[in-house]
Amino acid sequence: MSFLHLFRSRSLWFRCQICLYLLLSFLSGALLPIQASLNAQLARSLASAPLAANVFYLVGFLALAVLLLTRWFDHPDWLALPKAPHWSLAGGVFGAWYIASSAYFISTLGATLTLGFVVFGQAIAGMIADHFGWLGLPQHRLTHYRRIAIGLLMVAIFFLTQ
Repeated sequence: MSFLHLFRSRSLWFRCQICLYLLLSFLSGALLPIQASLNAQLARSLASAPLAANVFYLVGFLALAVLLLTRWFDHPDWLALPKAPHWSLAGGVFGAWYIASSAYFISTLGATLTLGFVVFGQAIAGMIADHFGWLGLPQHRLTHYRRIAIGLLMVAIFFLTQ
């Protein structure tokens, strides 16, 4: 079942919700070059990408703690943390890698090229995870259109490197 079929077969409320999620996802992506540039600025100021990443994580931790205290979301079940799959905690390591590496690479490669490769890597990893249903994701087969999309991303990366 394609995304468009799912989109058409649902209520107006569901479609509006999906549009909102798509818009917010787009805005989240638009924040990445700004965030990466801020990371790079702080890393240059501190002469250390890992220290800059730690500062960003501290600020992020404080922002998320305030968000938890507002109770805009359901009350978290802290007792469930030991029951969570241990491998799911690796997301913190991957996040630390992203923050530190983007702070380092963006100073040399620039925001467009660095994030072009980030998006390409995300698309490849996302398609593989979707295709096999890894990490508890719903399975979405690697279709002909998805292969074309990867090919077009490769063309975009080629032009970004010129």
